[in-house]
Amino acid sequence: MVIFRADATVRSGLSRLRRCAYLASQLRSTGDVLLLSREDKGAAKFLAGQKAPFRMLKDPAAFELAGAGTLLLDLDSYSQADAALLERARNGGVRTVLIAPPNGAPAAADRTVDPAREPQLALLHHKFRHFHQARRRYRRAVRHVFVSLGDALPYRELRAIVDVLHRLGLRVKVEPGPGLKKADRRNLARIYPGVRFRGRSESAARSYFEADLALVRPGDEALEAACAGTPALYLSLEKGEDGLAESWIARGLGAKSPGLADFSVQSVRAAIEPLDQATRERMGSAGRALVDGLGVQRLHAILREQGIVEIRR
Repeated sequence: MVIFRADATVRSGLSRLRRCAYLASQLRSTGDVLLLSREDKGAAKFLAGQKAPFRMLKDPAAFELAGAGTLLLDLDSYSQADAALLERARNGGVRTVLIAPPNGAPAAADRTVDPAREPQLALLHHKFRHFHQARRRYRRAVRHVFVSLGDALPYRELRAIVDVLHRLGLRVKVEPGPGLKKADRRNLARIYPGVRFRGRSESAARSYFEADLALVRPGDEALEAACAGTPALYLSLEKGEDGLAESWIARGLGAKSPGLADFSVQSVRAAIEPLDQATRERMGSAGRALVDGLGVQRLHAILREQGIVEIRR
């Protein structure tokens, strides 16, 4: 059995849980899989609609690993309980795979996958591969902006960001985190006509692909934008994210966004003005060269090397 351990969190919303659910769905036809998540109403609702069995936990350290062949952990941060679960798995002969958070892996595992340092291992949904290969055109000026900042941004600050982009005459589409209430969505749509939200059945890859520019955190969202060929403005919300943003900028994938305290019509206009058509096309090409959407297949190869049952492609 392959056990996946992930949570819905304030920082990343459902993204890590969604990623593990997708990986589990790819493995299900070849063996038993199980998704483990801390008790959370949003996470439980999401998992109930997936194609893999799951269990909600109060204490990950207390979970019984009998029958497990592999434990894959994909978490924003690792609590003492998760560290204990990882150590017990390793001591019990269970193979362990750790998907590192953007700031690096906090513990040892049999195999650590670090997309921030190995972009070719970015674990993206297969639809990103489709839009990676699709031909795209870059408009003369930025008109459409896709905002994907996870769930760490309070509604008031999200509204301030949408307000600035709206005043600049930009069309805005928002990736709604699980913490964004329906009432807040209605308020934003009422106050700022034209603002849209990505729906459940709508591909995130398409939302990136259709945007002229993505406003993202410099973590997993930066890799998603790169794969779709969409230049990005990197908005750091946590300590340590500035360094990661600078690394993507140095690779030619995007530019730095003004911080929340300085996010204004003037500062955002100044950040966007240098991003003319030719510059954005170069950034998009650099992103596609770095992230090709085949990270899941590469992870499958890693799992096969560890002796796990053959996996469908």
